[in-house]
Amino acid sequence: MTEGVAFRDIVKRYGDTVAVNGVSFTVEAGSLVTLLGPSGCGKTTILRMLAGLENVTSGTISIAGRNVTTLSASERDVSMVFQSYALFPHMNVLENVCYGLRRSGITKAPAAERAREALRQVGLDGYDRRQPSELSGGQQQRVAVARALVLRPQVLLFDEPLSNLDARLRRQMREEIRDLQQRLGLTAVYVTHDQQEALAVSDRIIVMSRGRIEQDGLPRDLYERPATSFVANFMGESSQARATVKRLDGERIVVRLGDAAFTVDDSRAADGETTVAIRPETVAIQRGPASDGALAGTITKAAYVGTHMEYTIDTAAGALFAVCPRVDRPLAPGEAVALTLAPRGIIVVA
Repeated sequence: MTEGVAFRDIVKRYGDTVAVNGVSFTVEAGSLVTLLGPSGCGKTTILRMLAGLENVTSGTISIAGRNVTTLSASERDVSMVFQSYALFPHMNVLENVCYGLRRSGITKAPAAERAREALRQVGLDGYDRRQPSELSGGQQQRVAVARALVLRPQVLLFDEPLSNLDARLRRQMREEIRDLQQRLGLTAVYVTHDQQEALAVSDRIIVMSRGRIEQDGLPRDLYERPATSFVANFMGESSQARATVKRLDGERIVVRLGDAAFTVDDSRAADGETTVAIRPETVAIQRGPASDGALAGTITKAAYVGTHMEYTIDTAAGALFAVCPRVDRPLAPGEAVALTLAPRGIIVVA
């Protein structure tokens, strides 16, 4: 593995407040790693320390094997795409993209040539003379990406880059960012609080909580095998339920919820009472009383959201949240139902 970025035992304090507490991770060159977590978890502080915009209290930061901990932002060979785009309103698109090059001493003609190439890479060929006010939000974000790319940095940083866009544009832009990163082989560190965005763009995800790393792994592993209840709740919807575990062998357990039992692949869980997280999309709902090992429930809430129904269901194991694609015959509050759970949707978290 070629090392792109390495954080080793990084601590950041603001007076008596510890914003980042002993964080260590690496980013392989040519990969995109996302720092994911709620507001205040330390992810943006980590990004700003990597960019040289915040000083490190202790620990070391390396880029391509070079210790950059004490170097200024201009000495680190990184570029950042900001949440606010930060385009100069009095400059046209080409001038905005050229700005960093001109500041570094590159003359006008070579700077303009590199800027036009960067605009082609983000699909804005021919937009040179437009003003930022003439562009859509998605186009402004592409200009911000081009302005970062044109500097040819060793590491490209994204700070909540899609939070100002509507849902459809966010989906489109995250696909474009991922395609660009893979096509150009960029080393990228991406910060977001949106788990769907993180799942869509990342080679690896680092989930942060209270200044520490809660879990670091592949997107599928974090969603399907979260190590803690915090990760299970943050990586998508889930319901917490009390259950009893009985191990069958080295790889399988039986999880009992009320009178229902389900066989689940899990090499870590110990026998006894525990808490499980249940993914709503893996709950199958049938009208009528439960039989044949199904979990009995009663609908307490029902909501139509266009593409599917959302239900809250009272069971012996606790209240479960479930989604159902069948919208033609919705269930009503008070109806008895039988629930079966896909084993992949039952996650032992405590």
